[in-house]
Amino acid sequence: MANVGRKILSPLNKLKGFLSIFVHNTQGMVGLLIIFIFAVMAFGAPLLTPYNPTSLADQWLSGAFSAPTLLEYLPKSLGGMPGAAHNVELRDNADFSNGLSGWNYTLSFWNTTDTHPISVSHADDVGINYSKVESAVLLGGEGSAKITFRRDETTIRYGSPSVVFYKSFNYPYAGAPMEFTANLNLLPTGTVSRVGVIKIAIKLDNGTIVYSNMTVGTLDVKVQFYMYLQRMADGKVFHIWPYASYGARGMTFTKIYPDNERTVPGIGTLSWDNKNVNDTWPPPDSPWIMTELLQCDSDTIRISSTLFTANVSTSDAITQLFPDALLPGDYAYGINMTFLDKSSLIPANNKIVETTVYLDNMWMSFDGRIWGVLGTDQYGRDLWSQLIYGAGISLYVGVLAAVLSVVLGLIVGLAAGYMGRYVDEVLMRFSDMLLVIPTLPLLIVLIAVIGPAIENLILVVGLLGWMGFARLVRSQVLTLKERPFVEAAKAVGAGKIHIMVKHILPNVVSLVYVSLATSVPGAIVAEAALSFLGFYDPNRMSWGRMLREAEGSGGVRFWWWILPPGLCIAFLAIAFIMLGFALDEVFNPRLRQRR
Repeated sequence: MANVGRKILSPLNKLKGFLSIFVHNTQGMVGLLIIFIFAVMAFGAPLLTPYNPTSLADQWLSGAFSAPTLLEYLPKSLGGMPGAAHNVELRDNADFSNGLSGWNYTLSFWNTTDTHPISVSHADDVGINYSKVESAVLLGGEGSAKITFRRDETTIRYGSPSVVFYKSFNYPYAGAPMEFTANLNLLPTGTVSRVGVIKIAIKLDNGTIVYSNMTVGTLDVKVQFYMYLQRMADGKVFHIWPYASYGARGMTFTKIYPDNERTVPGIGTLSWDNKNVNDTWPPPDSPWIMTELLQCDSDTIRISSTLFTANVSTSDAITQLFPDALLPGDYAYGINMTFLDKSSLIPANNKIVETTVYLDNMWMSFDGRIWGVLGTDQYGRDLWSQLIYGAGISLYVGVLAAVLSVVLGLIVGLAAGYMGRYVDEVLMRFSDMLLVIPTLPLLIVLIAVIGPAIENLILVVGLLGWMGFARLVRSQVLTLKERPFVEAAKAVGAGKIHIMVKHILPNVVSLVYVSLATSVPGAIVAEAALSFLGFYDPNRMSWGRMLREAEGSGGVRFWWWILPPGLCIAFLAIAFIMLGFALDEVFNPRLRQRR
């Protein structure tokens, strides 16, 4: 029992003595503190930021190249951005799940009788549910807004009655946003004049082509509409869509084939001024007219399966839509729909007509110019999240690659130094060969061949970083194997492996700790260099990749994107070097006395 106690207390006493010396080493404690801070960043990343820097779901959190929030509080003379726009989200009750709460509408009529032809209500039994633009229209969702035009008379026309459906909001910022996104789902239906039956071909996912008859009909009362944004202070109206000057990124006109829920592109017509638009956008400030409906294999063509989705998202439009910039104040965004009940558009056979438009998923968002701790990149991703997760990648690569290289160098150095002769000659000449090969070009070639995964990088850096440490261990072993305690072990019949592990290794282990600490910076810088050159793991975010994307997207002009990852690489590398020097002083009393 006494021997067991001594075996336990001896390492503890050695550790106590080591700590008593180490805590008085200033550079060692500073280096350890810096490493601890980065370790907290690495392991606490999910708590420090809610965003995943490589997830598509966490893109466009704000406008591209948004600045840090700190700049909002600095004067312009110091590079600040006082009054810069933050994100503004107008999504409350966008799906009309709470009826028409939060929405407003106005009606106007021309040449009408005492019967009002337009009604606005919440359609609880009709909804547009979808996972993407190409998905099917499903009835029976959470609800939608329902705008209905109906004329029960056959001898007169009501002209061009219209409805404006809108939501009011306050914009509190002095500057314009970086970009905006507006979305609308529109489902028109109503009485139509049958034109004929067409046969369409649909290619299924398995490559099979099926044919089906589809009835084409034209709405008796066409709907002319446009989305808009209105500044209430002066009543100025900006047409959000259509607006051809800036193009229409993300706009889609899609018709749904109801039998098998597959998209049928290119069927139907949108027109303005009696001209087909097809793939051509209408001129600025010109409304679109929904003219055509489809119904597949049915004698009843009253219910259409036409889904219209307009999604506008562009930064170029800001200066054109808002030439004098958004100012703080009240605004409204909405849709203007005009029902064209004119003799020239209604078929000769007079009849009772009705057109209904269902609106759903109608929202708008403004992406600001200020975001978070460090702003955003070119895809609107949070740079603070990238910096936090980059700490984990750097520590992961640095520590594991250093451990691998030190272990290999230790094994090779022990074997070459103690066994000597042919073993020493072969191992040293092999290490000399690797030492003269340029490391970075070799790393680039190997990573390009085996792939840029982080684990591959760790393996390659570790396998190419052991040569210097192996030569250092070998030189120490050459002196240790001539010592009396080694000769005594040989005299009692100890084997080579036993002598190397039990007698020589404990005397070189201090070199292991020092070399381990000083090898980490090289691995960190190697990963950063490869990532900056484009050889990064696409599923991981590292500091080198941050610098690469900043350089490739023109983000080098933003200091908040360049300086943080660069300083983090430098500080973490310096911290491990300081730790290595401190360990060298602790394990080498002569250095301690000299300093």
